[in-house]
Amino acid sequence: MTTSEVIINYANLHNGSFSRKELMQELAGRENGISEQTLSLQLNRLVSSCQLCRTGRGLYSLPTDRLPELLYEPSVWECNIYGKLKDKYPFLDFCIWSPRVLSSFMLHIPNIGYTFVDVEKDGMESVFLTLQQIVTDRNILFAPSSEDCDRYLTGSNAVVIRQLIGQSPLTMVNNCQVPRIEKIMVDAIGDNELLFASGSEIYNIFESAFERNQVNRSKLLRYASRRNRKNQVEQIICTIEQDDKSGK
Repeated sequence: MTTSEVIINYANLHNGSFSRKELMQELAGRENGISEQTLSLQLNRLVSSCQLCRTGRGLYSLPTDRLPELLYEPSVWECNIYGKLKDKYPFLDFCIWSPRVLSSFMLHIPNIGYTFVDVEKDGMESVFLTLQQIVTDRNILFAPSSEDCDRYLTGSNAVVIRQLIGQSPLTMVNNCQVPRIEKIMVDAIGDNELLFASGSEIYNIFESAFERNQVNRSKLLRYASRRNRKNQVEQIICTIEQDDKSGK
């Protein structure tokens, strides 16, 4: 995650306003700290590009007309599992999240209780075996088929091990790596575990996401390309924009 993304994330987590002193204190406690010089440079660049406003001496805020970013806030349980896995596999890239985050964008709310652990391919089996040892009260599913999802996921609290695609849009929240909205939106198109988002619901998800939150289209399309879904994403966006122009 870039320094600019760290700053914007911090602003979003603090209702859009923050002080330079508080931000510096937060960053000083992190493993890979950011120098004061680097922080000052990035703050000035964000102000110059109108991504931040300077509201006083050492005080900053997000622009009032800026849509908020969707920051997935992991549960205590998810943070605990992430921490245990990170301690065991410090160099493995993975993220944790629940598709419950999609519910707020949908018209028909599905019964979702399961959690995803998206892991780079080479580490999937190791994480699967570890989770079988440390999570004893939930089923652990390894890259389930659509049939497995129909059979075992509805209404369950299972943990699903899935492959993390390289260069997925991710961010850190509460020391836990979670997906950005761009990954969530693209994953909703056709993943076995997210078939409840198919049909007309995928249009509701995309339309609501664009209306309520900041969506980086270049990241969205880049990730969609890596998942061979760029044409589908472009078609969904085109349909939504045409409906908007025609007044639905």
